[in-house]
Amino acid sequence: MVKRQSTINTVILVIGLTIISKLFGSIREILIGSRFGTTLEADSYYLAYKVTALVFMSIGSAITATMIPIIVKYISKGDKERAYQFANKIFTILIGIALLLITFGILLSPYYTRYIAIGFEGYKYNLTVSLIKIMFPILGCIFITYVFVSILQSFGKFSITSILSIPFNIIIICYLIFFSSKYGIKGLAVATLIGWIMQFLIQVPYLLKKGFKLKIIFDFNDEDVKSFFKLILPTLLATTVYTVNILVDSSLASTLSDGKVAALNYAYMIYSSIATTTIYGISTVLFPKFAQSSSLQSYDKFKREINSTIKVLFFILIPMAAGLIVLSRPIVEIAFRRGAFDERAVILTKTALIYYSIGMIGFGLQEIFNKSFFALKDTKTPMKFGMISVGINIVLNIILVRIMDLGGLALATSIATVSNGIMLYISLMKKVGKFDNKDIIKQIFKVLISVLIMSLMVSFSYNILISRLNGTSILINKGISLITSVFVGIFTYILMTIFLRINETKYLIDNYVMIFLKKDKR
Repeated sequence: MVKRQSTINTVILVIGLTIISKLFGSIREILIGSRFGTTLEADSYYLAYKVTALVFMSIGSAITATMIPIIVKYISKGDKERAYQFANKIFTILIGIALLLITFGILLSPYYTRYIAIGFEGYKYNLTVSLIKIMFPILGCIFITYVFVSILQSFGKFSITSILSIPFNIIIICYLIFFSSKYGIKGLAVATLIGWIMQFLIQVPYLLKKGFKLKIIFDFNDEDVKSFFKLILPTLLATTVYTVNILVDSSLASTLSDGKVAALNYAYMIYSSIATTTIYGISTVLFPKFAQSSSLQSYDKFKREINSTIKVLFFILIPMAAGLIVLSRPIVEIAFRRGAFDERAVILTKTALIYYSIGMIGFGLQEIFNKSFFALKDTKTPMKFGMISVGINIVLNIILVRIMDLGGLALATSIATVSNGIMLYISLMKKVGKFDNKDIIKQIFKVLISVLIMSLMVSFSYNILISRLNGTSILINKGISLITSVFVGIFTYILMTIFLRINETKYLIDNYVMIFLKKDKR
């Protein structure tokens, strides 16, 4: 029980710190939306960012997913020096690879951009190429950042790795406030690169405290290095699935009218800010534990951990997705409706947000099951289903974009993500044995009933409030209505889950609310 509560405390801490980081990210996106709206400059920046940073971050995720089990193996044996040697060997090789890729990535950018930004021409195309050249060195920053993250998370140091994006966002926010009118969209690309440099620099003091010293070690014959590179390619293909799907969406959106790439990005920013805060908060903390259970061959414990994680995901993500769908318009309006962000931009962004939200539970399952397979050192299964998922997304994109325009692109991604989650779940059961499916289905049924009542109450309360508030500012009225409706939804959901006896609510009340009340009485 003590271990479980300690794990939950760590998850809550990571989610809390991630929320703070996401708030800074939201301010950043709001300022970008206000300054550039859904203009062709915004389209060019966001496509360039996805081609560089977003794709490269998937490589970073693959690095941590592959390094952590190996580092944890040595830490569990008390051999910290061997773990550091391995990390330095990987660091040395990755930096060499990064230098080569950056050089060719910049030189070849005019060629591959034509196949990604298939609808961009003239100034819009040339601007996108220029922005890609500026931001391509982010690859090296990401390699360094995620090697450092792998070391710190293997030691259970999650606090610092949860706030890496804060200095990144502060740099971009300062640029947008003080310099964007002078240096424009290219200056924003430079600020983005500087922000990424800061993400690995702030980890250095924490690594030094753990006794880690950076060394250049070339050793291609080390068995752990060989194992790393054997596993990382399929891991990379598995972890880039969602990023590739988003990139495919943007590529097809570039064939639509101006502003739709940007609208898709604004919707994805809102969606991912909420979804990844919870999903990565859970998977980041649990992955080293999955790896430890797997390395000790404690498969019963491994299955219990996965089973309870699945139930928690349904408990949290379904109401979150429903809330985003019901309140999509006021969320977009409050976040972005200012400056160049007009009514057309609101409608486009709201539509994409609704359809992205449908796939939230699939995104969560995909992340947890991928990490489960990685902990078992099986990277081929997630890769296989990931490639199938990309194929599903491309086919559905081509079909649905003709029927639903921008919304079809987001819906295709959601369907592909849910499909990937289901395929991984079935395959994992074949590998380690069945989970308690009856218990999981029972949990889903109870959660859906609770969410239905919650959604009705949220919609009703928002509409009543917005029609009766007569403040001087429409934005303030919408903000009050939105916040109040969110609290109504949370309260309704808690009451319903208590009434339906969902264990997660009881656990949270017994171990956090009741303890807090007892302390307060003292």
